[in-house]
Amino acid sequence: KCYNKIMDKKEFPTEEEYVAQMNTGALLNPRVDSTFKALFTSPTKESKSALISFLSAAIEKEVTNVQIRQNDVPKQYDGERNISYDIMCELSDKTYLEVEMQSFNQEYDYGKRAEYQVARLENTYLPKGATWDKAPKVYQITVLNFVYDRMDESPIGRYAMRKANGHTLANNLNVIFLELKKLKECKKEELKNLEPLYKWGLFLKDADNPTKTEMIESLVKEEKGLMNAKKTLSSISTNRDLWIQQYRQEIFERDRLSGLQAAEMKGRMQGISEGRMQGISEGRMQGITQGKTEMAKRLLSMGLSVEMVAQGSGLSVEFLRNLIK
Repeated sequence: KCYNKIMDKKEFPTEEEYVAQMNTGALLNPRVDSTFKALFTSPTKESKSALISFLSAAIEKEVTNVQIRQNDVPKQYDGERNISYDIMCELSDKTYLEVEMQSFNQEYDYGKRAEYQVARLENTYLPKGATWDKAPKVYQITVLNFVYDRMDESPIGRYAMRKANGHTLANNLNVIFLELKKLKECKKEELKNLEPLYKWGLFLKDADNPTKTEMIESLVKEEKGLMNAKKTLSSISTNRDLWIQQYRQEIFERDRLSGLQAAEMKGRMQGISEGRMQGISEGRMQGITQGKTEMAKRLLSMGLSVEMVAQGSGLSVEFLRNLIK
């Protein structure tokens, strides 16, 4: 089975070999964007229960009902950056939440992206002419499959605008990070005492790991939402299209990493041959851009969307669209 170590293998399987896992009872990887979205947005009561449970754990407040909204944010003016959320939610009290799965580390500071996203969220749902007391409370919630804050061992980070003394401002803009790589192994008897979002982190980190089946079974018995998440993951894991999407996203990441490594080496060699530190920097950047472009061409030819390729490569949507003209 390809569980989580697939990109460490020397020989990457073909698409058919990869998809064949579906017939062995293997589960999709919930840390891949397409699976993560399907887990929480499938048109079933189990999927909705899982989403309500996850949101309640994230914002530390009981959520009783949620509506999934359009995930493309309207642009306010020509030239404004396009933005699309993984999952966009509205609660009955007009609280807005967008949920992201960041499967792979990128070259930019994800904290800046999160700040931008939560600010756009606030701006989008405050109607023109409304008084400031109508400004909604908004949350940007991201599951990170990498370490973001190396200065803090806690896997759960809750960010808000505060003074140096800790006093909050209006407490409307909220960012929540769940860093899966920081989660620690737990014994069966310890699971019931974990905070809800930590339990969700363990589920998302290991639900598809066949060596963690016993732990996952014990975990989901603790909470109905997690049980329904497990049922939903099992159900969507029979969907061939989702296996194909997952395969292509993992191919994308393998090629992205290979391209960046090759480009960085090329840049270093070029700089060294010229004998100038400036050459190292310029060559590295030129090589990285060239590597990204070649990788993007391959992935676009495989049928991946421009938006998906843009997100993973760091290249702009406009640049990629010009690339395929």
